[in-house]
Amino acid sequence: MAPLNEDQLESIRNERKIQIMRAAIKTFAANGFKLTKISLIAKEAGISHGLVYHYFKSKEEVLYESLEWAMELNETRKYLNDLSKMEVTPLEKIRKFTKFALSSSKSESSDIFRIIQNLEHTEGVPTHILDFTKNVGMMYVEFFIPIFIEGQAAGEIIQEDPEELVGLFLTIISGVMADDPDYWHENMDRKINIFLRMITTR
Repeated sequence: MAPLNEDQLESIRNERKIQIMRAAIKTFAANGFKLTKISLIAKEAGISHGLVYHYFKSKEEVLYESLEWAMELNETRKYLNDLSKMEVTPLEKIRKFTKFALSSSKSESSDIFRIIQNLEHTEGVPTHILDFTKNVGMMYVEFFIPIFIEGQAAGEIIQEDPEELVGLFLTIISGVMADDPDYWHENMDRKINIFLRMITTR
């Protein structure tokens, strides 16, 4: 059997790193920052404890790089881009996103939300990781504020501070995704209508 060339070796290294990062996202989501150990990530990835250290120097580095990787692939970004181009009312955009978010609550997106929720309430998290998660949050806020303002002008959204309304809306959605209750998956449209009554005029 011929020895592997450098491109093949690099491909194997990249695949192994992705394997570790995918396992890390699941492990941090399930256990939180404090309780996650390198050994747990290795177990989830199905590799030896020591092999993780060939790719990452610390638990903090695993978390940061895994979040960066997951956000780059995150289906939510693509969905927001598609949503911005849809020829529908502001309220319909909000409704579509809500359904998308709650329907995604069993995917990697919900794991990212769980991790971010946990980090916001955990002491000792490195500043650069907290800065990254704040930037993720701002991506959603900056996307929705113009939609809420447009909805207020159209008489669809209640006349309150748009930034505060967006914050409330996103906090509730991220809380639901972080907890992942099956409750939301039954009669979802009816429950979304009830939820949106907090911010709509009808």
